[in-house]
Amino acid sequence: MKKNIVIDILHFRFSMVIIAIILAMAAGAQDSITLDFCYQQLQKTYPMNRQASLMEKSSDLRTKNLNKNYLPQFNVNGTASWQNEVTEVVIALPPPLPQLQGPAIPKDQYKLTLDVSESIYDGNVTNYQKKLEKFNLNVDQKNVDASLYLLKDQVNQFFFSILLTQQNIRLLEETKKQLVSKLNEVESAVINGSTLRMNADLIKAEIIKLEQNSYELSMDRLSSIQMLSELITLPLDERSSFTTPAINIPGLAYENKRIEFEVYGIQRERVNLMKNMVTTKWNPKLWAFGQVGLGIPGYNFLSTDLAPMLMVGAKLTWNPWNWNANKNEKKIYDIQGDIIKNQQETFDKNLKVTTQKNLNDITKLTDLLIKDQELVELRAGITKTASSQMSNGVITSSDYLLRVNDETQARMGLEIHKLQLIKAKISYLYNIGKL
Repeated sequence: MKKNIVIDILHFRFSMVIIAIILAMAAGAQDSITLDFCYQQLQKTYPMNRQASLMEKSSDLRTKNLNKNYLPQFNVNGTASWQNEVTEVVIALPPPLPQLQGPAIPKDQYKLTLDVSESIYDGNVTNYQKKLEKFNLNVDQKNVDASLYLLKDQVNQFFFSILLTQQNIRLLEETKKQLVSKLNEVESAVINGSTLRMNADLIKAEIIKLEQNSYELSMDRLSSIQMLSELITLPLDERSSFTTPAINIPGLAYENKRIEFEVYGIQRERVNLMKNMVTTKWNPKLWAFGQVGLGIPGYNFLSTDLAPMLMVGAKLTWNPWNWNANKNEKKIYDIQGDIIKNQQETFDKNLKVTTQKNLNDITKLTDLLIKDQELVELRAGITKTASSQMSNGVITSSDYLLRVNDETQARMGLEIHKLQLIKAKISYLYNIGKL
């Protein structure tokens, strides 16, 4: 008995260890969040994504209903009626012969029939309707994809906001470490009486200011993380880290791959199909029909007995002339096609303007980074010299702090421009539909 208890305890502990390892692996998998991972998570979890499958199911049902147009249609019809007068057959003969009178037709009549009809040729209407249904489904699903694609821009905004605050916090912490080290040096000088307490207080005040700025940036970062977490439906917090994406653009030749641009093309094809569908109104339609039932009277209206009824036949309809209504309808579809074409060209034109700005930003930021790097190196050298001068009593703490702030601002400018360059490249890929 004790042996079994010990085994159960060991099994329990082993299970807990396995669970802990799995949780640790899951936590480790989220240690570094990438932009591509956010896109994938958005695609998987955003509620709008489920619309595509629902639209497909709905379209399948509509297509099945259209296929039923080829099947026989059954209708059960029953009538009961009374009329105040009926047809009488009276033949007058020369006297003294009596008149000849036909059978009396009842004033009340009853019929119960099963009517069957089946389309033999519907003028190709159903075939066009099924093609149109495919176009409608394609447009609807592409619109869902386009809406999901637009959400990537929101992901970009939150993600780069996190990266920017993340980098600035790191730079402020480095500056704080530098000032703390200098403060220790100044405190020793104050104790030795070689410098004033004010110099130490100035550095302390600057450290507090850095802590305030760092806290403010941390809260901004947390806010962006929480919004990104809600958008991609993934639990994230301030401990999550985010990886700066590496973006390479193989070429800068303009090519519109946006889903919206594709949708315009599908819509134009759909309008062209609807235009061709107008010709089905000219086509003849042929049906087969049948009727079986019982009636008083039956088809022999002179009979007063309950009689079976059976009829089969075919029906042809054709309207070869409708006063140019079909011609005018085709012109309407031509105009609709031109409107969609104009919308497509307008979309492409606006996109070219936007991408040109992206390309200009890429060129500008690439050039600025070269100057940023030179500026950081110069500011770092000036700060190093200022630190030595302050230690030797040549300059005051205020002068030294100005140099430190200048270096910090230069480093922040460098990091900001690095991220802005990456974001400009991503924006370019996003705008042309290659993200």
